[in-house]
Amino acid sequence: MSDTKRPLIKDPEPVAKALAGTLEPLVLNHRPRNKRQKVHGPPPPIPSRPRQCHFLSPSKNKYCTLTTKLGNKFCGEHSMHEVSSGAGSDNAQDGGEDGASARKRIPCPFDPSHTAWADDLKTHLYKCNARPRDNKAHFSLDINLALPRLESPVDPITMTEDVNLSIPSDNKAKRDLLAKLSQEQLLSLIKKIQSLHAKYVPSIRTLILDHPALDERKKMVKNIKHAHQQASLLGHMKRLNMLDDPTSCYLEFGAGRGELSNYLKVAVDDHGSSTFVLIDRTPSRNKFDSAILGLEEIKSLVKRYTIDIKDLVLAKVPELRRDVTATQRVPPVAAKQDTNTEADQSSQQEQEYLEKKPVVAMSKHLCGGATDLTLRCLTNYQQSERGQSLLPSPVKGILIALCCHQLCHHYMYPNQEFLKEIGISPEEFVYMTRMSSWAVSVNQTKAGAISTTDIGTGRTLANDDNSSTDSPAAQDDEHQVETDSELEELGSHIPALDFQARERLGQQCKRLLDIGRVRYLNENGFDAELVYYVDQETSLENLALMAVPTSSNQ
Repeated sequence: MSDTKRPLIKDPEPVAKALAGTLEPLVLNHRPRNKRQKVHGPPPPIPSRPRQCHFLSPSKNKYCTLTTKLGNKFCGEHSMHEVSSGAGSDNAQDGGEDGASARKRIPCPFDPSHTAWADDLKTHLYKCNARPRDNKAHFSLDINLALPRLESPVDPITMTEDVNLSIPSDNKAKRDLLAKLSQEQLLSLIKKIQSLHAKYVPSIRTLILDHPALDERKKMVKNIKHAHQQASLLGHMKRLNMLDDPTSCYLEFGAGRGELSNYLKVAVDDHGSSTFVLIDRTPSRNKFDSAILGLEEIKSLVKRYTIDIKDLVLAKVPELRRDVTATQRVPPVAAKQDTNTEADQSSQQEQEYLEKKPVVAMSKHLCGGATDLTLRCLTNYQQSERGQSLLPSPVKGILIALCCHQLCHHYMYPNQEFLKEIGISPEEFVYMTRMSSWAVSVNQTKAGAISTTDIGTGRTLANDDNSSTDSPAAQDDEHQVETDSELEELGSHIPALDFQARERLGQQCKRLLDIGRVRYLNENGFDAELVYYVDQETSLENLALMAVPTSSNQ
């Protein structure tokens, strides 16, 4: 029998480096954990169940429950801990009485979370799913960042306004930054935020709409708050004429399972003519991709990209081309012609470049900096198409339900000029994002509806329409957070900052950041506005950013 046919890869360099031991293992789910460390008791007794794995998990303080092979103490996942000299085990080979030639499993060089046979490592590396992939044409590292991201922390206190640097984004640096804040500094910053809010943030209207595409969904589920939000978003898309052209390409950023695109498919009734592109940083289970394809003979064109929005070059996504359709899902290769002159070659490339579909961007609750990255991604695409596209405006519409401003980062925020105009430094930006969590914080306790006064303004806060959190939505909302303990402790010791004042201040921080986003879109050829698309009984994060091209670009 011949050896198993190995998959052909264009670049064997990662495999060679891994075999040589020079490739650093990938770090999976590298996120700081702020949870309190558990204190474990004594280790449990050795498993009594026959053939139970003897691997003791240090984090859970219990044994693995998987079943082992006959004669082994460890399952296949933890077989690297198997003693190779164990006589009579399945790992022992015929040639060695002492078990020196026994097969051994070792951590994969690409991803240590799984193992491979040491004597068959090369074959495993060729087919390992964790093997580094070649970057696609639509990938460009950090292309949508507003400022270069710092690799090493710096002291934000020593920064000057003309230095093109940003506050470190790691949680430890932000906690250290909050620890330096005094009550006097906090009071001064609060007065500044309230003054800026009164000056720059206009009144925001409430417009709650509906769409029949969600009628059946509302009858099927008990908790219909998500259906209400999706129906209102689709209603606003219809109001802004984003659903008129069935040949459009609908981009869902932060798509997750793609549920919003699924009901958009019902609302558009495209008969296979629309294109749906779903973008998310991580893969998701129970996806709606097959439902979005539809049941008709001609399926809709559905493509999912697992990529960070900060690295996405929208102009290079092939599904945006008009010659990529439901029946022709791969860009056709141009016929070979005699293009002897450079003018003929550039003319052919330009003709291919012009054929793009109108783009409608949407998202239901795009958390924190993901919204800022999306706006930069869309405006970068708009600028790349300007002067070359046959469309009046390559981006036909934008609709993003906003949330989780505490996850925003200074180096991602698109409107750096607005921050300079209102005098918000990178350090103050961090405080604003942290205080914004007070608007939806779960660790604030409401003692009663006590009338509170704005610091330095004399305005009453008790009867604010956007400040109530005693509703069912406030008790069961997917965007509730726990504020930073340092900032929460500091704010609770200021008499003028009771529950309602902190909640109102969190809303003001959110709206200041949102107004900067609106002005950024207005400066890039859009008519943008903020609308409360549902009430706070449905969701605490009930604000949406909506934008269409200006009349001159339509």
